[in-house]
Amino acid sequence: MATYKTLPCSLETAKKLIEIKSARQAKLLARYGRPFAKINFENAKSIGAVMLEEARCAKKFWREFSSLLSKTGFTGRHARSSDPVNHLLDIGYHHLTNETKKILEKYDIPMALGVLHSPRTAKSAPLAYDLVEMFRSDIVDAEVLKFFRLKKKLPIEVSNDSIPYFLHDINERLNRKFYLKDFKQCHTYLYYMELQILKFIKAVNHKEVFMPIYLPSRHESRCSVKT
Repeated sequence: MATYKTLPCSLETAKKLIEIKSARQAKLLARYGRPFAKINFENAKSIGAVMLEEARCAKKFWREFSSLLSKTGFTGRHARSSDPVNHLLDIGYHHLTNETKKILEKYDIPMALGVLHSPRTAKSAPLAYDLVEMFRSDIVDAEVLKFFRLKKKLPIEVSNDSIPYFLHDINERLNRKFYLKDFKQCHTYLYYMELQILKFIKAVNHKEVFMPIYLPSRHESRCSVKT
């Protein structure tokens, strides 16, 4: 039986991935007045401990997320579930993961080895699944909240007609511009994803701790096109 390994990166770099994910989740919930405690890695001395803390953090996030969609009957994140909220999350995550894969393919970066997860088969792409975690809340979770909270009548299921509109709005978010302090310029979120991924790969290749790019709180007003 074949055995599969993970990328050789430092524990601190693995922590950074989860810290970014947690920070973006906190940012999303803060927009709706929901508190979300910062993830605590004080006692995490191994990848396993990091994953355990991430699971605890994820449980808290989905509890708060559910409270914002209480009228939909959404009770938590369950992949491939038939309820409308989980269905749209699946669609959005799949789309965003494909965008992540495109970036990795653009730079010929192998996806067979992950950081937090090892591949299950030779065709798996765990690196893409690891990296997309940093962007999910900004793009997919935020759009799912908007989609259902704007509905006057909540759907029992997601219609085929509504999926293209949902993906269109996802792409709108990906093309929204943010002011990146590191470059003193406005760039799209998709470009920010590309830079973040390249910084991560560089850190792993040089055996350095991943130092991520941070999005500012202000973005659209500073980067809006004046007419």
